[in-house]
Amino acid sequence: MTSLQKVDDDDEFWSVAMNGRDAHHYLSPQYDDDFNVTSCEIIERTITTLAPDASPDSRPLVLRLGQNNKDGCLSDVSGDIWDASLLLASFLYGTNEGRQLCYNSCFGTDSAEVDGGGILELGSGLGLSGMAAAAAAALHARDVDDEQLTSRVVLTDLDDKDILSLLSKNVQCNLSEVGSFGTLNVTVQPCDWFNVSNSRVNADSNSQPHGPTGMFNLIVGSALIYIPDHAIACAETISHYLSESKSSQAVVLQLPDRAGFDQFVCHCRELNLLVSSR
Repeated sequence: MTSLQKVDDDDEFWSVAMNGRDAHHYLSPQYDDDFNVTSCEIIERTITTLAPDASPDSRPLVLRLGQNNKDGCLSDVSGDIWDASLLLASFLYGTNEGRQLCYNSCFGTDSAEVDGGGILELGSGLGLSGMAAAAAAALHARDVDDEQLTSRVVLTDLDDKDILSLLSKNVQCNLSEVGSFGTLNVTVQPCDWFNVSNSRVNADSNSQPHGPTGMFNLIVGSALIYIPDHAIACAETISHYLSESKSSQAVVLQLPDRAGFDQFVCHCRELNLLVSSR
């Protein structure tokens, strides 16, 4: 099932995201090993969680994200924190619904039946939403207290060395904040939507999708469609990687008036994905 999330003033995660704070700090010398100081800056954002009770689990998630500070591709698509990513991260980590969804996708009973399982983020950019999903799954898993639990969270973006390098550095620098439980592996991999789409069309060929292996119980993404050319390939990629588990779903937070979004929704339905919105 694919659930396409649309922003609404009444949605729970909208009020959560509005409590998020960000601060820009240029890197100091102690971070030289992690980032190129001349080309990046650190963006520090606090994702404020809902606090339904006084439990320690209501602490905010603070991620330090390196952002490319130069003009070019990185500074446009994959070099900034988009508002949609902040909203999605707030839903996944800052609501009980989001945390339960992430936990079930990684460690729920259905996850054992899936080849691979876990969570896949498409168009990760700087990795905010994907790391929020990993933190949510790990945090909720600690309540279960079973060190034998195993799963994965895979963050993906274009097969571009600069984009993937910055994304990988962000993941490595935040592993202690994201946390871990059992063997929840957080990794970065390339994912070429058009290659996935072509491999599905040419099913009889020997071509293999350039991306992660296996299937996933939860696929997340924010502002994935911003030009019409992406619509079909993105829908094909979601269909390719989404497991057939009865509880599997994709959550895409997207402005519905972006060019190509209607085409994306139509093609999801053509691929027999159940589309709902809120």
